[in-house]
Amino acid sequence: MLSLPVYLYPNSLDVILDLDVYNQGIYNIMYQRDLTIQKGIKNNIQLQFKNSDQKPVPISSSTFVFTMFDRTNQKAMIQKPVTVLDDGVTTSTRGLALLSILETDTWQIDCADYQFSISMFDSSDRTYTPTYANTYYGMAGTLHLEHDLMPALQPSISVTAFQKYLNRDPGAQNYNFFTGPIAANPVFHGNGEYHTMAVYMTNYTGWVYPQGTMDNTPPSPGAMTDYANLDARHYTAFTGIDYFNFQGVWSYVQLEYIPDSGPYPGLNDQTQYTGTVDKVLYRG
Repeated sequence: MLSLPVYLYPNSLDVILDLDVYNQGIYNIMYQRDLTIQKGIKNNIQLQFKNSDQKPVPISSSTFVFTMFDRTNQKAMIQKPVTVLDDGVTTSTRGLALLSILETDTWQIDCADYQFSISMFDSSDRTYTPTYANTYYGMAGTLHLEHDLMPALQPSISVTAFQKYLNRDPGAQNYNFFTGPIAANPVFHGNGEYHTMAVYMTNYTGWVYPQGTMDNTPPSPGAMTDYANLDARHYTAFTGIDYFNFQGVWSYVQLEYIPDSGPYPGLNDQTQYTGTVDKVLYRG
């Protein structure tokens, strides 16, 4: 049997806050470790404020702000208040604070190396003073923004141009419209996961059919025998978005829609009477 160790411990970072005016003890730490956080999830970082003698300092009445910035462009990427855990009484929480970086804080930021700093609010003159990353008065630390824990969300496939085919029944004289084949990537759906189509319509009257095929070579959109209808819905002057959810290991999918004929039997491509299907978004 394979054994996989998993480590669960706080992301802890020491911050030098030397409030000793006599500076009697100095225990030099040359470097601060780099801080690594993950993009797109909540990161809780425990901050331990110490003096230059590596002793925790009380911070129960202090206010701190964390700033992450692009050093090259001097652009602030994240700026957040720090939650002080030190209650002024409990010894185990002396000098402790918590920084929470949420999913939304990092989602729009590129994975790269950044600088970070922590500033302390001075209530006497309402300004901010620096804290330090090490005992050599280095103020900024290095932060690595990584994306190793979760896959990146991929954009939906969008179709706005539809292929028009004359109905194969000569007596119908109707037109069918197709998105054309959309790769459904069956290798990622071995357990029959769900697919979703969002159909955007404006005053549309007619039928809509999501379809799928297991053919490894995408058939022509007009080759109806190669596709299976996965759903069928009729609309009357519908404006809005409707969703189709279906399950299966399909090689390709497509959407077919057939507008009603309107006041001119046999001619269903007059959009002023039938309305329009404007866009299809597919996610599989």
